[in-house]
Amino acid sequence: MHFNDYPCHSQEEDDQNGETHFHIAISCISQTLESQIINRSYDQVAICFFNTREKNNLQDLNSVFVFNVPEREFLDRPTARLIKEFYQLEESFSKIIGSQHGIVSGTRENSLYNAIWAAQALLRKGSAKTVDKRILLFTNDDDPFGSIKGAVKSDMTRMTLQRAKDAQDLGISIELLPLSHPDEVFNVSQFYADLIGLEGDDLVDFMPSAGKKYGILFMIFSDLIFPCY
Repeated sequence: MHFNDYPCHSQEEDDQNGETHFHIAISCISQTLESQIINRSYDQVAICFFNTREKNNLQDLNSVFVFNVPEREFLDRPTARLIKEFYQLEESFSKIIGSQHGIVSGTRENSLYNAIWAAQALLRKGSAKTVDKRILLFTNDDDPFGSIKGAVKSDMTRMTLQRAKDAQDLGISIELLPLSHPDEVFNVSQFYADLIGLEGDDLVDFMPSAGKKYGILFMIFSDLIFPCY
């Protein structure tokens, strides 16, 4: 059984085809959830946005919104109603949830730290011996603390990496699904290589360009949800 969570950093920037990163992430997740229902998967799923104006999570953490529908737990099998309302969320996101567009300089509010914490709490359900637990992280920001300088940046970076390590020590893997423009490179070395544990050949082989094309991204995402053995 796979437990999956989708913290998604949402900034509405168009690619060359006029699609926003947010639309690509919504479409990718929606299609995969549909596949889970069709395949009668027993996977349990939670969908978590971070860098949000509103909050909705078990710990009442700022800037983290767990999307859900009635008659369903935060972490549960996907339902037809979840998919329908999630796919329609793109039109009402700004009104219902809203984005604060990144970690704000001059504050110690760390939405990425909070998102990993919220996801970790959800994924601690079940037996670690029998459940594969994953955080699938969509983001178009390769340097989440780029606007922060000095000791504050160092502290926030250290705390976030430690929070990720704590989750990984509990058997929760973190997979990065980067989004970038065709003329830009998602520089995983800025921050996320340390968070997901990329080094050596793994770092060299990491292909951030996969996030540029929706079709390729969907294939990668589906492989993570439905691995072949």
